[in-house]
Amino acid sequence: MLTTLTLLCGWILCIFVGLLAAVILWLILHGDIDLTRLISEPNGDASLSRLQFLVFTFVIALSLFLIIAAGSPPHFPDIPGTVLTLLGISGSSYLVSKGIQFSDPAGVVEKGANDVVIEPSQAVVRYGQSRQFGATVPRKPGSSVKWAVIAGGGSIDASGLYTAPAQTVPPSGVQHATIQVTSDAYPDAHDLAVVTLS
Repeated sequence: MLTTLTLLCGWILCIFVGLLAAVILWLILHGDIDLTRLISEPNGDASLSRLQFLVFTFVIALSLFLIIAAGSPPHFPDIPGTVLTLLGISGSSYLVSKGIQFSDPAGVVEKGANDVVIEPSQAVVRYGQSRQFGATVPRKPGSSVKWAVIAGGGSIDASGLYTAPAQTVPPSGVQHATIQVTSDAYPDAHDLAVVTLS
C-alpha cells in the first residue's frame, strides 16, 4: 500500500513537471519568454550562475522523469544524499552570486535601460526641412522600431525621417519637437530625441 502511494505521488510529480515544461516551451515558441537574457545579465554580461542553475535544473528534472517513468518496474527514486548536496550547493551559489552582484551598484542595471538608442539625440531642423534619425537595439540588432512625434510639430515616417512643419506664423521663441522611438522587441524600451526648430 505504501509503495503504491509513493509511486502515485511520483507519477503526479512527473506529470506536473511535464506539464510545466510543456507550458514553458509553448510560451517560448509564441515569443512570450525572451531567451536572449536566459543566461545573461541585464547589462549583457554572461552569467555563469544562471547557466549552472539552468543545467542542474534540467538534469535533475530529466533524471526524475526517467527514473520514475522508464524504471523497470516504475518506482519513486531514492535520491542519494550527494545529489541533494549538489542541488543545495548549486542553489546557494546562485543566491550568493546574486547577492554579490546587487551589493555592487555597478551590477544593477535598470530594466529596459539601453534596449534602444536613438541617433542623434539632439538636432536642429529648419522649418519645412527634413532630418534622418536612426535607432539601434543593442540586445537585438536589426530588430524593428516604431517612430512617433510626441510633442511639438512635424511628422516622422517608419524609416525615421522627420519632417519639420512649415512655418506659417513667426515663432514667439525657440520651438522644439520631441521624437520617440520604441523597440518592437522590447515594448517597454524607448528613447527620445529633441529637435530644435529654426
